[in-house]
Amino acid sequence: MQVFKAFFKTVKRQLSSLFIYFGIFLALTIFLTNNGPSQLETTYKPTKVKIAVIDRDNTILSKSLYKYIDDNHTIVNIIDDKDTMADELFYQNVEYIVIINQGFQDKIKAGDSENVIESVKVPQSVSGEFVDNQINQYLKTLNIYVSSGYSVEDAAKSALDTSAISAQISLHKVSDTSNVRSSTYYFFAYIPYILICILTVGLGSILITFRKYDLNSRIQCSALSITKKNISLTLSSLLFSFSCWALFMVLAAIMYNSDFFSIKGLLYVCNSIVFLLVAMSIVYFISYFVESSSTLNMASNVLGLGLSFLGGIFVPLEYMSSGVVAFAKFLPTYWYVKANEIIDTYTGTSTQINTFLSYLGIEFIFALAIFSAALAASKVKKH
Repeated sequence: MQVFKAFFKTVKRQLSSLFIYFGIFLALTIFLTNNGPSQLETTYKPTKVKIAVIDRDNTILSKSLYKYIDDNHTIVNIIDDKDTMADELFYQNVEYIVIINQGFQDKIKAGDSENVIESVKVPQSVSGEFVDNQINQYLKTLNIYVSSGYSVEDAAKSALDTSAISAQISLHKVSDTSNVRSSTYYFFAYIPYILICILTVGLGSILITFRKYDLNSRIQCSALSITKKNISLTLSSLLFSFSCWALFMVLAAIMYNSDFFSIKGLLYVCNSIVFLLVAMSIVYFISYFVESSSTLNMASNVLGLGLSFLGGIFVPLEYMSSGVVAFAKFLPTYWYVKANEIIDTYTGTSTQINTFLSYLGIEFIFALAIFSAALAASKVKKH
């Protein structure tokens, strides 16, 4: 009982860190629930930029350029003044300014389209490059008609007509929904990350505390036997770990009531329990190699993020290269994700059940292997 009380007194010191990880998980869950499974129906809309046009030539061809810009973008009227232009750009009243130089029409008729206009824009802006390409394309079209012998009026009209031609764009709605995941899937997908982090910070720090030389020596000098101490410590660790896991299961039951209390929900729970054993084994193993809380916090981030990114939790497996996927098979998180994918598409076939059980078996083997390595590490430490 004394070990039990000391265990949970130590837990109280880690409550702030535990609540932080719980908050992170809750925020991720809410975000992915609202955005992950939703299918957004989008339509194509051309981008319009706020443009100011200063026409210093005031001819038929310069007016055709003005008309082209007006048809494709939003014209903003400003004064032809250097300070005014700078102010309008600074206050983002306009994104782009076109200055049609005097002699614009004469140069186009002579076949010279260089330096016929000037542009003022925000440096390296995407909208600026977009408008540059459009205007240059229109000037080339205008040049072609003029050089082909068209009159100024006909060239202006033909260039506008040609520029108005556009392809009809429609978005194809994919009927295949095989890659669409349920909200419950996204909830349980992040369980490994949060369990590893919470158990490393919470359980790991407690195990390190009980293995400190002074405290361990005092316990050995007391009337409490080593066997009773180890049993109490083991039971306390199991109670703490399963309490953390149960907290997330309660959250899942509240958020996904109908899905949670179903066959799929039961399979998700089974998968998460087996991975809880994996997470406990990992924490038990690293507790023999870490001696301070600061190092333990670092280890929790490295382990949690590393196993999550490489195991297919944060980055879907289908987006990974074949080499990374081959390496991921040596991680327990990979098999957890594969089991989750089976659950999400579960239809009740015996093949799916057998595959799911085999994935659970592999996770359990990982837990036993890591726990055995931890026992070996404990013997080395004792010697």
